[in-house]
This record gives sequence, structure tokens and C-alpha cells, in this order.
Amino acid sequence: MNRNFQTALRIVRNRFIRHAWTTTQQRWTTSFVVAGLILATIVMPSFGIAVFGTAFAGWWLAVFIMTSVCGLVGNRVGIGREKASMMRQLESCKSQQ
Repeated sequence: MNRNFQTALRIVRNRFIRHAWTTTQQRWTTSFVVAGLILATIVMPSFGIAVFGTAFAGWWLAVFIMTSVCGLVGNRVGIGREKASMMRQLESCKSQQ
């Protein structure tokens, strides 16, 4: 039996775009979460072992914390950019009146 995963791939891509890439806030949050995960994966193994004493549990806890913090920072950046965009639109509407 030959399987074609194109339909499943399209569905997953569309859902990802709808839930994680529609607004500026979602874009920044998603980007920072991915960047935090990559950074934590590169940096944390040796650091996690040294801090927590256990290689497996400490490393994953450190990766989770770093990814969460990066996601929160990205969310805050996205909110600030959306707010600035809305303020510019509001100012342009006021200047047109």
C-alpha cells in the first residue's frame, strides 16, 4: 500500500499557520519559542548536567524553562509591536480627520 502524506502535510501546515502564525504576536511568540528551543538544545546539555547533577532530568527541565522564558519574551515583543502598529493607525486616522 502506497501512502501519500501530502494531504496530511497540508492540513498540519494550515493548522499551524492558523494557530501560530496569523498575527504579529503569534509570529513573535512562535519565533522566540523555536529560537529558545534551539539555543537551549545547543547550550544546556553541559550546563544542565553541572547545575542539576542528573543528565536527563536536569537537561529537559532546563530546556523547558529556557523555552518558556523565550516564548514569554517573544509574546511581549509581539504585543508591543501590535500595540505600536495600532497606535500608528490611530494617529493616521486622527490626522486624516
